Amino acid sequence: MVVRSMAGHDKNRFYVIVKIENESVFIADGKRRKVEDPKRKNPRHLHKTNTILTKAETETNRTLRRALHPFNYGSEENANTQGGNPLV
Repeated sequence: MVVRSMAGHDKNRFYVIVKIENESVFIADGKRRKVEDPKRKNPRHLHKTNTILTKAETETNRTLRRALHPFNYGSEENANTQGGNPLV
């Protein structure tokens, strides 16, 4: 699932949930946070989008970057309309 960070230094960036563990969510974008070393994030600081990526799109950092490119580097107005609902 593609999520938008709403707090922290990575605010307004889009990520993919790699795994969920206890009270934390691990997210990656393939560039700053690799699939092998995902960032631990509080789910209250994330908003979900309606986009779910396939397993093939999230297997490698390269495919993950390509899948998230329209979200992170799209138009400003496109980014403001996505990621509206809180994850928790």
